Formats: sequence, structure tokens, C-alpha cells
Amino acid sequence: MTDTPTTGTAPTDEPDTDPLALLFPGQGSQAPGMGRRVFEHSGAAREVFAEASEYTHLDIAAICFEGDADSLAETTYTQPAVVTTSIAIIAAMREKLHEVGQRVRPRLFGGHSLGLFSAAVAAEALTFRDALFMVLERSKLMSSFNSARPVGMASIIGLDAEAVRAICVDATLSPADRVDVANYNLDNQTVISGDLAALERGMERARAQQGKVIQLKVKVSSHTPLHVDQAQAFAQMIHEVPIADPQRPIVSNRSSELLRTGAELRLEFEQQLCSPVYWADNVRRMCREGVDTFVEVGPGHVLARMVKRISDSLITVSLDDAEVEPIPISILPAELAR
Repeated sequence: MTDTPTTGTAPTDEPDTDPLALLFPGQGSQAPGMGRRVFEHSGAAREVFAEASEYTHLDIAAICFEGDADSLAETTYTQPAVVTTSIAIIAAMREKLHEVGQRVRPRLFGGHSLGLFSAAVAAEALTFRDALFMVLERSKLMSSFNSARPVGMASIIGLDAEAVRAICVDATLSPADRVDVANYNLDNQTVISGDLAALERGMERARAQQGKVIQLKVKVSSHTPLHVDQAQAFAQMIHEVPIADPQRPIVSNRSSELLRTGAELRLEFEQQLCSPVYWADNVRRMCREGVDTFVEVGPGHVLARMVKRISDSLITVSLDDAEVEPIPISILPAELAR
């Protein structure tokens, strides 16, 4: 475990908030059956699924509840399904808190990659439908790239970031055969992304250095220079989408700065596809802003577990772990629901 930095940027002056951040997961967090429990226990969650299905012309509930791992790995299904599940869970949380006369007041919002779209909806910077539009366009761009160029991603555990960057340089043979670091998740856990042949060379080199390698069940190559053209195309596609100032700041994946305006958030979305995610730095920034409790809102508990590995003194909760009524607020720390 590493101690969380407490020096640097002065804490955000948000006297009417709790020392809480809501975190939203991205692609790779999907699993068969995701969202079923909250769908069964919350009318608000069912409304979210219904709206998503109406807008996308996909049966999102069937994709989430009945799809197998392979079908859920298809980007055009995964991305709207993960965002829908996340928004359904936060809708259920707010519904249940309202029923018992309670609320939570997050100081910050965070999202890992795709999760930033869910964070923007939760922070009222985007409507749910506009977020779905953006996610669908994003997923189409990524899928079309993948269909013409075999790519993939892999998690490297046990090697520091500098060692992994060196591995990527060594495994890259040309601009058409390259691999790069996509996610800096922890000090000793990174994700590499790129052309499949280069990715495989990178995985071999990481194993040779005693790193643990897990090839991810995704068919994309997010957050690398491979996607400069797609990022530019995406910027044009979302040019007319209204993006408001978030109700509370959202932490940038690219810089760990606090995104306070719609213009800042738009630039983040435009550049996200070809920029690495600095997740460990994101969490440390939130801690410097006074956050000590992190609530993951979405399928799975990957983000909560990563936060705990950054510092075991932090409080972490995954709403998807809730098993009893009222779902999902039964799992919230009592001092935060008031």
C-alpha cells in the first residue's frame, strides 16, 4: 500500500458537500447479468433502461441480463450498456434516498474512460440521451477502426510505469505496428493498448520481466495515438451537443485537473480517445481535495478495489455489491446518508 499524498493543491472549498467522490467505471467492467438486481428493485432504474432502449433501438436490458461475455465485449453493445447500468444505479440510489428523506452530497465526480460520460450525466452536465448519443458515436468509431485493424488491450501488474513504457517502445516496430500505455491505474498496474501483434510482443516482454499479464476482454485500443483521427472525427460529431457546467467538478482523466465548465468537459471528451488515463493521479487529486470516501456507481467493483490499493486508509464502497433492501443505499456509509 502507498500513502495518499496530502500536500499540493489546496482542497476545494465546498462547504455544503461531503468528503465523498462518486466514481463511474468504464469498458471492461461489464459482466453478464449486470444491473438486474437494481432493475428488479427500483422503478427509477427500470425507467432508465426503458429510455436507453427506446433511444438506442437496442434491448439494453436483454443485452445486460441475457448476453454472454463475448456479446458484451462488442463495443457497440458494451458502451451503452455500461453507461445505462451506471445511470440506473445512481437513479435507484437517489430514488431510495428520497424515500427515506436522505441524500448524499458528493464533492467530486470521477469516471474511468467511458465512465466520464456517466459522471457527466450524474453531475447534470449532460442529459442521459445526449450521453447515449455521444457513446454510440464513440463506439461506432472504435468498432470501425477495430474491424479494419486487429487491436487489443492488456493489463500489466507488478512492473512500474517506466518499465512498461520501455516495453512498449521496444515492442513497437512501426506506426502501423505499435503498442502504448493507455491506463496508469496504479503505480504497479498499467494497461497497454495497440495493434494485436505489437500487443502480443509487449505481453511477452512483460512476462519475461516477471510481470503478471492479463489480456482484457475488449476489442478496442483506447487511449493511444492510434486514435488521433477518430478523436478528431468525434469532436466534429459532438460539436452541437449541449454540455453544461457540472454541478460539482469532474476530475480529468488526462490531467487530473478539476473540470468545472462545459467547455473544459467538451475538450476532455474530444481528446480522451487518444490520451492516456492517469487514474492513480485522479484518485490522489481527489484526496488532496479532501475526499476520503469513494463510492463506485456502476457494474462491478474494479474502481473501488483500485482506490483501496492506492491507500488502505480510504473508505471505498461499490453500490453493485449491495444485496439487501433498500437497494443500493443499504451499503452506503451511514454518516453520508442523512
